Formats: sequence, structure tokens, C-alpha cells
Amino acid sequence: MSKKIITAVGAGAVLLFAAQSAFAVEEAISKGRKVYERGGCEACHGPGAEGGGAFPNLVNGLKALSKEQFAATVTNGKGAMRAFKDNKMVMDGMDNLYAYLKARSDGTVPGGKLE
Repeated sequence: MSKKIITAVGAGAVLLFAAQSAFAVEEAISKGRKVYERGGCEACHGPGAEGGGAFPNLVNGLKALSKEQFAATVTNGKGAMRAFKDNKMVMDGMDNLYAYLKARSDGTVPGGKLE
């Protein structure tokens, strides 16, 4: 009987961990959206990260970039894109920014303002 109680507690702990993980992912995406809006990304890549004109579509771009490649591009710049290595908000929020843009790329988050 005690074995069943331990199993139930274990299952509840797994369920609680999964809920906390989902919340952490949603929080990272929300914070990443703020970095995108306030850090200077939106000014060039647009409100939905879909680019336009000379500015690349990040929704498509993140399909081919690893997290490391993304971070290197943001940090050091590339082509006409300036480096953000001196932008504390962007550098401190790099993981969240990637989470937001990856979610846009994967189609799990629509463009525009998050609710």
C-alpha cells in the first residue's frame, strides 16, 4: 500500500514539474518578446519578426540557425545588422529572445502583441 502512495506522490511531482516547466517556457517567451520590442529588433525586423525589404525574416531564419549561431549573430552583428554586444538588455535577455523567436519560427506563438 505504501508503494502506491509513493507512486501517486511521484506522479503528482512529475505533473507539478511539467506545469512549472510549461510556465517557465511561457515566461521566457513573454520576456523574450519584450526584449524583441524594446531592444531594437522590432525596429528593423517588424512587429511579427517577419522582416521586409533589406531586413531578414527571423521567423524563417530561426529554422536554419542554432542557438549558438543566433547568439553570435546578435552579439557580433552580420552584414548590415549592427552588433548588440553593448546592449545590456539584449545580452542579458539573449536566452529569452531566442525562446520567443524560436517559438515564432516553430509556429507556436503568433506575431504581434502577446496576451
